[in-house]
Amino acid sequence: MPKKTQKKIYETIVVGDTSTLISLAVGSVLLKCLRISRILIPQEVYSELSEISQYNDVHGKAAQEIIGMISNGNIEVDEVEHVDKINELVSGYSRIDEGEAEALILAQEKSIPILITDDFRSIPDLKKNSGDVEIHLSIYLLARLALEKIITIAEAQDALIRISDGRTWESAAIYNLAKKYINELK
Repeated sequence: MPKKTQKKIYETIVVGDTSTLISLAVGSVLLKCLRISRILIPQEVYSELSEISQYNDVHGKAAQEIIGMISNGNIEVDEVEHVDKINELVSGYSRIDEGEAEALILAQEKSIPILITDDFRSIPDLKKNSGDVEIHLSIYLLARLALEKIITIAEAQDALIRISDGRTWESAAIYNLAKKYINELK
């Protein structure tokens, strides 16, 4: 009897910021995302997650889950070498916070092609400074899960609803964009 061959999924590496990790954990898909992508975060994102984990709400529980994944070695934390570049971004762009700046610089330093953020307001400024790094929303990984057939489109839609409910995205532009994107996968 021939062996069943499993479809090869090509691993990518992404740098995630706090908002993305929280969104994917709230949507109950972060662990599945690790099947299609290695996720690297900077130290500042880890610090932000540690602070959020102290809250007894949906975001705090998500942050606790993420910290567990970091402790298990599923998500990697790395240091940024050029701290001065972080300070330039934070002081030069009011919509970029320290976590996002550190994530972008880490992606550039490590030649990681994709930064994932759900901080919708910072995306234009991040893109101005991104160089060769592509900036995407968490929907990028959610859609890849569906395209790689790790989850169904219906499961992706359900995850998006959980994210929307947990992150209060119902009337936000990010939700409408994400919903449109997932619905176009059909």
